[in-house]
Amino acid sequence: MKKFVYIAWIFLVACSTDSQMLVKTVDLTGDWQFEVNSQTDSARWMQARVPGTIHTDLIRHNLIPDPYLACNEAEVQWVGREDWNYRNTFSVDKALMKQEHIELVFEGLDTYASVKLNGHQLFVANNMFRRWVVECKSMLRPGKNTLEVQFESAENRFLHDSTQLGYPLPGGRWVFARKAAYHFGWDWGPKLVTAGIWKPVYLRTWQKHLPEGVQLYTKKITDEEAIIEAEFHVRSVETGDAVLRVTDLRSGMELSSANVVLTKEQKKYSLSFSIKNPKRWWPNGLGKSHLYALEFTLETSRGEQYKQVINHGVRTVEVIAEADSIGESMYLKINGEPVFMKGANYIPQHNFLPELSRSDYAKVVQTAVKSNMNMLRVWGGGIYGSDAFYDVCDSAGILVWQDFMFACAMYPSDSAFVANVQQEAREQVLRLRNHPALAMWCGNNEVAEGWVNWQWQKTHAIQPADSATIWHGYQKIFREVLPAQVEKYDSERFYVHSSPLIGWGHEESMQRGSAHYWGVWWGMEPFEKYLEKVPRFMSEFGFQAMPALATWNEVLPEGQDTLFSSALRCHQKHKTGYQTIDTYLAREYLFPATLEDYIYQSQLLQAKGVGMAIENHRRNQPRCMGTLYWQLNDCWPVTSWSGMDVNGNWKALQYKVRDLFDNVMVSLIEHKGEIEVKLVSGVLHDISGRFVLDVVDFNGTEHELESAAITLSANSVRQMVSVDSHFYWNKKYEGNKLLRARFITEDGSVYVNQKFLSPMGKLQLPDADVTVLSRAVKGGYELTMRTSAFAAFVQLSLEHHHAWFDQNYFHLWPGSTRKVFCQTDLAPEEFNNQLQILHLQKSFSNSQKNSVLRTKYQ
Repeated sequence: MKKFVYIAWIFLVACSTDSQMLVKTVDLTGDWQFEVNSQTDSARWMQARVPGTIHTDLIRHNLIPDPYLACNEAEVQWVGREDWNYRNTFSVDKALMKQEHIELVFEGLDTYASVKLNGHQLFVANNMFRRWVVECKSMLRPGKNTLEVQFESAENRFLHDSTQLGYPLPGGRWVFARKAAYHFGWDWGPKLVTAGIWKPVYLRTWQKHLPEGVQLYTKKITDEEAIIEAEFHVRSVETGDAVLRVTDLRSGMELSSANVVLTKEQKKYSLSFSIKNPKRWWPNGLGKSHLYALEFTLETSRGEQYKQVINHGVRTVEVIAEADSIGESMYLKINGEPVFMKGANYIPQHNFLPELSRSDYAKVVQTAVKSNMNMLRVWGGGIYGSDAFYDVCDSAGILVWQDFMFACAMYPSDSAFVANVQQEAREQVLRLRNHPALAMWCGNNEVAEGWVNWQWQKTHAIQPADSATIWHGYQKIFREVLPAQVEKYDSERFYVHSSPLIGWGHEESMQRGSAHYWGVWWGMEPFEKYLEKVPRFMSEFGFQAMPALATWNEVLPEGQDTLFSSALRCHQKHKTGYQTIDTYLAREYLFPATLEDYIYQSQLLQAKGVGMAIENHRRNQPRCMGTLYWQLNDCWPVTSWSGMDVNGNWKALQYKVRDLFDNVMVSLIEHKGEIEVKLVSGVLHDISGRFVLDVVDFNGTEHELESAAITLSANSVRQMVSVDSHFYWNKKYEGNKLLRARFITEDGSVYVNQKFLSPMGKLQLPDADVTVLSRAVKGGYELTMRTSAFAAFVQLSLEHHHAWFDQNYFHLWPGSTRKVFCQTDLAPEEFNNQLQILHLQKSFSNSQKNSVLRTKYQ
């Protein structure tokens, strides 16, 4: 498993009190209080945590229940409709007051906030995604100072703003607020409209020169040398001499230095340097994601210093979007090599964002690495990720498709809103552009598609003149303002105005750019439709499944841990979610009657459907050059499209994805009476080995159909078999045999794809007694698995504890042994008591025994 090394993208001066530092800071995150709302009868002012949210402050004081539990979400809706006040008292000494410039900095305010210092209003904030900086020396006083932040309800503000506009804007209540859209509820997440100081707050002091960061520009890369230009951004109030330096921290070698004159007029100062024989940064699966830890120093003639460390990856990233014989391509070239993008959509990991730590971000990116991914798409209805998230992606080799934060709605286009968006984009582009993992920018999620295909104009009775105004606003923001900021501050990266380019109901969507295909799920089309829909780059598609039993057991009250209980329904946010899953289960002749069986069978169903799509996307390269399923993770306990639940428990899909995203994929597809087998290479070198196709019965007896020694060319697709199904597959095989294709390399690696050619519910599975012996090892337990008869899709789980199994949902054959590692900190007795084993035949039996208990979802 890849290990992550963190060298944070930081301003080293941010926590320094050294008198020789150009910039000093005073932390103001301690000693905050919030004013308790009149709906409670507790003390008026109570201790608050900053960074934090009003919901988490109320939870810590037991003033509201945890909204993640049971149906408590409904009980806390009043919180989002109230205004909230925060205050902090801090001391300033005479030494600090001698500084020429003292600024108050809020890294993030959520969202509508009025900030006062000692009773004087400093500024009014209206954007969760911006940093707020204001000169405050004239309002400070030696000794005690009081800082107040008054938050206006974002939900109530919508009512005011929508009335003022005079015509409807399609979408949700987030359209006017530069705030995370998912806070207003989504079809996988709760409605929890937060407020609070969600990022650090501090005083920043400086004298004559204020460094505002370093930006890196790659000028040239060869095997012998990488030439890079560092651009120091400095604001000065007087002229002064300075020296710029760049040092490789690992070797201690100074790479370059230059003398400059800092002036009021000049804001940028360049320093070129080179790295000899550079090690390239590669995405996961293609090589090491090498990072150079570079320290940039600005030192004035007075000896004052500013230092910044940047993790720099030497690489090129190109997005190729050009006309071709099909329509318009979309693929990425990394260091000159076309690379198929394998990944998922990433949503915020929590509704209360300050609750997340660096390790939380590391865990979700580790899942991407373990799953053989090389890209995550940061979806536009959430947030721009934390610095920690991008740091981890840099180290792990996970490329980032970055949406700007706009999703599924039309937005205002008045001058104030546009100026706010422009500043937001400038700040975020400058903050993120140095990250080697950042691959591209996208203006929004499904905004253009919604306007063209979702009948918004009819649904909202929008008049033609207003319709023209709204579309002009789209063009203004997504085709002028955002691309202009990318071009100005990050011209080396690709920008596209929306994803998808064209809605899934149009054939052209499969011919040009990125596609979101929701015919499966929303359109109720069969999974096999994925085999006919091959886009140029698939950036959304998916299917729902339940989370792990341990996750349900944490949030469902006693007596509600049953199939389709009222509490369970509170954790399904799609209006027809369970009915849709039921429809697809029935197509597989699966009828789960207990919660445990529904979890298991819905996960097998999800893995089959989404896996079919991924397999078809990869086998159809270079026509299709990317597949990002919806979605990698959750923000709370829920039945959703995720591959792992909010507690990090992998669903069957995540294990399927790991196989399909491996460096070599064996594709085995039976469709419309034809069996086709292809080998897909995702590596940059040839691989020699033996291809084998066989039929295996449930006793483990193998009947070989094809065998050949081959060399699989680098980064290629090779067809091995294409025949009429009846040539290999006799009708009598259905239900009691599976078809298996393998590629066994010369170094002993085995890549396999095995499939039943009949619905899961039609399999004639024997009764199997699966046994397990556990042995404590470092980090968890080694499990030795055996079975008396063939057991299909063996699932391992813990009843009340979250754990990760290195193998799961596998077939177990009689006479063979399988060893599985479980990562957990449970004591042996408790582990053995909680360990649960389920397989398909056992699940069938459970459903038959409990069919009378199944409650139809109303």
